Amino acid sequence: MPLRTPHDTELYTLGRGIVTIATFVGDTPGAYTDVGNCPRFDVNVSEETLEHYSHRTGTKTRDKVVTLEKNYSIEFDLDEKSRANLAMFLQGTVTGNTIYGLQANDARYAIKFTSDNAAGENQIWDFWRVKLSPASAHALIGDDWSIMSFSGEGESDETNHSESPYFTVEVQTTTSTTSTTTTS
Repeated sequence: MPLRTPHDTELYTLGRGIVTIATFVGDTPGAYTDVGNCPRFDVNVSEETLEHYSHRTGTKTRDKVVTLEKNYSIEFDLDEKSRANLAMFLQGTVTGNTIYGLQANDARYAIKFTSDNAAGENQIWDFWRVKLSPASAHALIGDDWSIMSFSGEGESDETNHSESPYFTVEVQTTTSTTSTTTTS
């Protein structure tokens, strides 16, 4: 498949995909596990800057902008309430059929989103080290499908990924169907 550049209608994307998550053990993530249906996955990249202004003329002018801080965060929803997913949401641990809430507050995760888009190029997003928290209340009673909303703050993982310590996005030259993705 050729490298696509704007203005190409093949770049319009209708996003779909699979989320897998690995728990860090020490400085290394364990095996990735499919966490089930994810109806929403958002990424936000941000930075904090410091501006400098020259006051040498009647109107001050901005003459330099320096980046002080760079960050990323993610938000996603899961609607399959497995014990592992519920424990992750409750920042807990699992023993048998019991989840002990707020026992894993310092857990870190590696998160992979592998797209299988209905339209548009596919991508693999690897978020190397993320601190997850509940993004909203979890409704135990309601008239809609129950979901668990997560928010995650990205952290640098220079130990394992010095070339790109926050995350990477690999654009796939693929063709998709509803059941498979094949790399060409």
